[in-house]
Amino acid sequence: MKTLLFVDDEPRVLQGLQRQLHPMRLEWSMHFVDGAGRALEFMATHPVDIVVSDMIMPGMDGSQLLTEVAKRHPQAVRIVLSGHAEREAVLRLVGPAHQYLSKPCDADELRKAIVRAFALRDLLGNERLKQLTTQIKNLPTLPALQSQLTEELRKETPSLERVGAVISRDVGMTAKILQLVNSAFFGLAQPISTPAEAVAYLGLNTIRSLVLSLEIFSHYDQKSCPCFSLDVLARHSWIAGVMARRIAQEQHRELQFLEQCFLAGLLHDVGQLVLAFGLPADYTLVVNRATAENIPVWQVESEIFGATHADVGAYLLALWGLPNLIVESVAHHHQPAAGAAQEFSPAVAVHVADVFAHAVMPSNTEVPPPQLDTAYLTRLGLLTEVAQWKSVCQEAIPS
Repeated sequence: MKTLLFVDDEPRVLQGLQRQLHPMRLEWSMHFVDGAGRALEFMATHPVDIVVSDMIMPGMDGSQLLTEVAKRHPQAVRIVLSGHAEREAVLRLVGPAHQYLSKPCDADELRKAIVRAFALRDLLGNERLKQLTTQIKNLPTLPALQSQLTEELRKETPSLERVGAVISRDVGMTAKILQLVNSAFFGLAQPISTPAEAVAYLGLNTIRSLVLSLEIFSHYDQKSCPCFSLDVLARHSWIAGVMARRIAQEQHRELQFLEQCFLAGLLHDVGQLVLAFGLPADYTLVVNRATAENIPVWQVESEIFGATHADVGAYLLALWGLPNLIVESVAHHHQPAAGAAQEFSPAVAVHVADVFAHAVMPSNTEVPPPQLDTAYLTRLGLLTEVAQWKSVCQEAIPS
């Protein structure tokens, strides 16, 4: 049985949560404690799958509690449920919290969030990868792009457009900014799916705090995994995003669909970043074996880790609360037939764009390069479109 721990300093809130979730008592083991100290005491002797904490509490607040939980119990999913936090306080949770829910939170919304989190716990069979991914607070970014962003934000009148453009070229920056802006704290009716939109919504002061004060981005040591290049990943991911958007445009899809395709393309290999950053020695062995034996790297990942970089990337993005369409596109970018889509979708656009992007810019972490699933595209009646897609993509990104 899955174990949930709810933490709040107000007994009435805990009682309300207990009533709300009473119908789930036969499926979940739920525990309710008043305060961070008691929460840490409980977790010292009981394994916990998900921690749901209030933000404002006396003594140790929610941010401090979840920071401790991340250190002591990295396998636990960490969720904030709060209605009193100021925006600045929520920004402190960018690292320790995976998801943010706002009070008042109706029973159905709360149950859905918890069910989704529990479903994630079962998505990766490898406990080592699960713990690694759950520990990720932020992702490495390209030093050159981080310098450009910092330089722009320190100007007297920074450009929103320029800030959004820089962020949209970096996988780590984009994923982290979208994790925050799509959280329930901001109460958006529709999820934001572009870095430019996110920057415009959050505002330059918030972005400046995130980038200059909170250090939400990590540095990547190239020496730790010589076979993996963050520069190559960033370039390939951006090309794939641009191509996925262009393919969707060729299919006459609406603007929101186009931007979902770009975002999914930009983030499709985020799992490689997690593995190379978190398990550099193991990932070097994976890439070297794939190259030596000329077999797809995701197949070697599956054999060695029990999961692929697509699985790991989808797990992280779902954990961070990104939209399902993006998560599904990342999960199935090598094997689109494994997904639910039976028509043209962002997953299809990303699968094709990934293949095209590797043709434009080969990568040593994808040797041999990925191939189109022609059987799947034929089944969807889309194979005849591929030549035209390739032509417009080549125009968008000249080789």
